[in-house]
Amino acid sequence: MARIHSVLVVDDEPTVREFYVDALEESGHRVEVASDGIAALQKLRSEPIPCVVLTDVRMPHMDGWDLSREVASDPQLSSLPVVVITGDKVLSFTSPALDKPFDPPELDALIQRSCRLHRGESRG
Repeated sequence: MARIHSVLVVDDEPTVREFYVDALEESGHRVEVASDGIAALQKLRSEPIPCVVLTDVRMPHMDGWDLSREVASDPQLSSLPVVVITGDKVLSFTSPALDKPFDPPELDALIQRSCRLHRGESRG
């Protein structure tokens, strides 16, 4: 049985954020959103910490790479997994960024796997 997780979705495209919120909530997850890395950091530092951050690479003000570095350098957030995703196929092949999942079961599987690894759970 899949677990329910809290997820922070960070993307500057409203339609992408809306899709992720709908797909993740449909899977039972609790979802918060931010439109860029600065807004995401504000949420992470003032609200309950989610299980995982799902962030786009290219955004204004603070991109996904910078957000990932800021989270990693913050002692309160450093263990939080930040999954960096991109809609740019070339970038997904040439960097650590994952290809943006646009299939709800694939998106749920990414969240389940990221949270399971974060919590050190075995598969089962």
